[in-house]
Amino acid sequence: MIGLCILNVSNVKEVLPAPLDSTSEAPPLSDGGFCRLYIHYQCPYAQRTWITRNYKGLQDKIKLVAIDLVNRPAWYKNKVPSLEHDNKVIGESLDVLRYLDAHFEGPALLPDDPAKREFAEELFKYTDTFYKIVTSSVKGDVVNEAGVAFDHLESALQKFEGPFFLGDLSLVDFAYIPFVERFQIFIQEVCKYDVTTGRPKLEAWIQELNKMDAYTVTKADPTFFVQNYKKRFLGAYTKLDIKVRIREGVGRCARARLIRALYSASKLYKYTTPIYPFTCVIFSSSHSTIIISVIMSYVKEVFPQPLDSTSQPPPLFDGTTRLYINYQCPYAQRVWIARNYKGLQDKIKIVPIDLANRPTWYKDKVYPQNKVPSLEHDNKVIGESLDLLRYIDANFEGPALLPNDPAKREFAEELLTYTDTFFKTVASSFKGDVVKEAGVAFDYLESALHKFEGPFFLGDISLVDFAYIPFVERFHLFIQETFKYDVTTGRPKLAKWIEELNNIDAYTVTKADPEHVIQMYKKRLLGQ
Repeated sequence: MIGLCILNVSNVKEVLPAPLDSTSEAPPLSDGGFCRLYIHYQCPYAQRTWITRNYKGLQDKIKLVAIDLVNRPAWYKNKVPSLEHDNKVIGESLDVLRYLDAHFEGPALLPDDPAKREFAEELFKYTDTFYKIVTSSVKGDVVNEAGVAFDHLESALQKFEGPFFLGDLSLVDFAYIPFVERFQIFIQEVCKYDVTTGRPKLEAWIQELNKMDAYTVTKADPTFFVQNYKKRFLGAYTKLDIKVRIREGVGRCARARLIRALYSASKLYKYTTPIYPFTCVIFSSSHSTIIISVIMSYVKEVFPQPLDSTSQPPPLFDGTTRLYINYQCPYAQRVWIARNYKGLQDKIKIVPIDLANRPTWYKDKVYPQNKVPSLEHDNKVIGESLDLLRYIDANFEGPALLPNDPAKREFAEELLTYTDTFFKTVASSFKGDVVKEAGVAFDYLESALHKFEGPFFLGDISLVDFAYIPFVERFHLFIQETFKYDVTTGRPKLAKWIEELNNIDAYTVTKADPEHVIQMYKKRLLGQ
């Protein structure tokens, strides 16, 4: 039986369809009879376009097709939202907003005033920055760090007369409200801080939008997304008892302080120290065992031990998506970072392989090439790190990691092609003049980082950054230690790029042990 939800939209009852999952048949695509908007009911990116469709009164002209992203149908390969119209499909939420406004009847949602249109574009560009600032703040000082982003909105709302960003209601309001809605509730719940405090324009803006059926009927269940955000951004549980044997530890019991410990527990990743910020920690010891009872801000992902020749294989092709990696491999690290950045920790399981003592079943049953990384998904296994970066971006939800801009996509391909040359140039320099020979490769990156405005290769963060950082990270360490030369000297854009990436948890949790990197490279590249 199909589940239905009945809503009242502008006095017209709309029946929301049940989400389509892996058991569902595809609608008759491009049949000319419908314009379809593919969404997920909990997705803020999709919500942007859903609100716009409602506000323009297009419920009869644009049919909603809800997709279950957790159990997505095989016939739907796009992310959400996407719009099927005139025998083509348009994606990316901000592009769909503009398309709906330009191609369908109803109230215009961008003004003719050039100053307002220019400001609208500024605000559209800031949406990703807003999201990143707020999400990164929840593991630090929310009031001060997220406050910068909400202050930006408060200031923007003062530019024109009226309660909305451009004075009158516009696409800009629909672009922001799904995220502000979620962050306001989440921060209030988790941090006991109201983001509208001291921001009267922001408070009035939220109140005005909540008077509109076009928006309110799209609002997500607060309980669902609070729990989802806790899990996604904090890895949180309300209480946890961990029994581990302690070898060495240092701790301070205070809000937003760090507890560091090196554990010899079997489930903890043995190469890197897990770091746990705690609100409160209570220790009670019995011999060498410590029981930690915590009410905590968040817990880092616990990495499994590598599987070796004595290990049994996981239940292969059982519907679980698995990313096979080695914790020290830079090629695998590329894909690991992308998986983390897109928030796929619950959807893609990490399976580490001990390459020095690898299990025979990995080659026989999983990936005949016997390399990492590889991805088990939809009853197939895909390999090659750059291909996997593209695959994960195209086939899983989360922030898009390649832009729509053709010039940027072309430059991305150019840079991805150069990755092998970069590695070979730097690696071969170690037996010659490192400063001059490796300098050519690092100068190439420095020049590339000047092409677009922003700290990353394409301006905003992308797959290209994830493709390079594992190698730059290792070479930077190794050259500094072995040749006493800092590759960022005279390369300010490269230094800034490394600094920016080190502000991103999705990357920092994957970083290899520096001592291991240095010793391995000395042995492998210098024969020491």
